[in-house]
Amino acid sequence: MITALNASGTAGLSTTPQPAVLSYADAATVWLLSWTGNDETVIAAKMGTNIGRVADILAENTYVGSRDNAARMRNARAAMLQR
Repeated sequence: MITALNASGTAGLSTTPQPAVLSYADAATVWLLSWTGNDETVIAAKMGTNIGRVADILAENTYVGSRDNAARMRNARAAMLQR
């Protein structure tokens, strides 16, 4: 059976949206959310991605150094609040 193509060139089939690819800055946010007690599933939902991407960041398989960046961000914020 042949179906007409819609404006995007697909045959009208619904596709599941791809989980967001996280940036290096997003990876630091993942660390901050983790340190404040958020579960990986909650972090994934907040970041609009899947749990595997969050787990890769927290295992330091991707965005190596983002943990240190997040620690610097946390320390800078604490220093600002103490002024």
